[in-house]
Amino acid sequence: MLLYCIIFLLVVVYWPVSMFWEQDILWARGISNYIDWPVHFAQASKVHYQSFIEWYTHNPFVYGARNTYPFWADVPSGLLLRLGLPFKAAFLIPSVLFTILFFYCTYRFLKKRSFSNNSMAAVLFLFLFASMPTGEGTQPQLWLNTFSPNRSLLITFSLLLVVYDIFSDFLTSQSVPNLKTRAMTWFKLTSITLVMCMTHPHTLLSTAVLATVFSIAIFIKKRKIPVESIAWAITSLAIILTFKHYLWSEATMGYPIFRPNWTQERFAISPWMFWPTYGGVVYLLGIYFGIVKKRYLELAIILILTTLHLLFQWQINEYDNIKNTLIMMFLCTVLIVEFFPFKKWLPVFCIICALPSLKEWTEIYPLATREEMALADKLQAETPKNYVAIIDSRHNHPVPMFTSIPVMAWWDFYSWTLGLRNNRETIFRMEMLRKPRDLTFKKPLLVISRDDGSYSDYETSGRFKDLTGVYLQFDKSELKDLPVFDEGAGYKVYRKFGIEGQ
Repeated sequence: MLLYCIIFLLVVVYWPVSMFWEQDILWARGISNYIDWPVHFAQASKVHYQSFIEWYTHNPFVYGARNTYPFWADVPSGLLLRLGLPFKAAFLIPSVLFTILFFYCTYRFLKKRSFSNNSMAAVLFLFLFASMPTGEGTQPQLWLNTFSPNRSLLITFSLLLVVYDIFSDFLTSQSVPNLKTRAMTWFKLTSITLVMCMTHPHTLLSTAVLATVFSIAIFIKKRKIPVESIAWAITSLAIILTFKHYLWSEATMGYPIFRPNWTQERFAISPWMFWPTYGGVVYLLGIYFGIVKKRYLELAIILILTTLHLLFQWQINEYDNIKNTLIMMFLCTVLIVEFFPFKKWLPVFCIICALPSLKEWTEIYPLATREEMALADKLQAETPKNYVAIIDSRHNHPVPMFTSIPVMAWWDFYSWTLGLRNNRETIFRMEMLRKPRDLTFKKPLLVISRDDGSYSDYETSGRFKDLTGVYLQFDKSELKDLPVFDEGAGYKVYRKFGIEGQ
């Protein structure tokens, strides 16, 4: 019964209240949704208004760059917007479907290992909601801070469990598959790699570690490795290198790098204490049961991922290292529930582990207003396609979120994460904030200035304080002589003709 309650609460209850309208303001529940969802809104809006070719050739973050973001989890929302659905419904319906996929794959994975429904509920509860009081800004709890804002992870983690089961079958199967079965297995695994590249590439590291550990175990046991898994490894390497060369070059240039002190520099904590502190009792107990119960496969995956997480920085933003380790925490919870010695006290243990995250469920943040969305719709309809927008460095700006109008640069933190912060367009936008009257671009510009400032207290005093950029908004004394083209929702819109004319 508890299992179905958890599924019901997240699928039916959570998603409608994760984003809601109140007093003409669109609110997001949880700080990670507030920070991350504008990116997904933008990707969905691009799918809504642009052609398929433009999905890749027009970057919503920086003008003139290709869209390198793995945006395909947002395509269903964009297509629903094209069908005329309201924005909230178009965004949340795919989230509900991805959540159902996640629960289905998790259920199959645990059922195959003879977990009862109550045990499955305990695994899901610990995995999704367990947190540590010291985890703020790192990994307080997985649902609100990882799965909900990164909807694509619901897809790729589900596929990771499918890969786990395929390799588990390789290890335990006594029969020899025929050529058709081998070909279908290779095709399934290759398709999974492609979907991961298109939706959330971080999961690829966990997939590679999992496949490597299982392949070593298979070789030790059978003195051979399935040919389909070798073919899949070769094909996957070709797919990943292709994506890295053509799409991820800016965001991954020079990465991964050996940087064993990154936790000290980013979070002021020793690498030795990072996972005991942030993974807490769930992480430590999982390793303990892996050692005591001699569950060497799970233990190897956990420890290898821990090591890779701590020794290497895999992308520009160190925080993204966390996204490589979800299977690690999942296996820890599986081991805890399987071997917890006091079964009657397991529910109490789960509740205690979830208590530190309760505060997060009540925190809400403003994403946009109806007036801002109406202004975005008007600009979308009336702006010629050759215009480029100059906006201040605000993460939930309505123009990139709800239109396909190209912006010279968006929030500096987004540009930094994607390796675009030093682009000439980003630098031009920074100069434009200081001298909007003097500077001219080759194309005509929409200069969009917010009347009451651009930043929330969280962005100027919290963990993004040093990443938001030097210049927060336009020098308004420079704008006073420009004719106002449009205004509303707290914004003034100015037009500046470009070198090429209107």
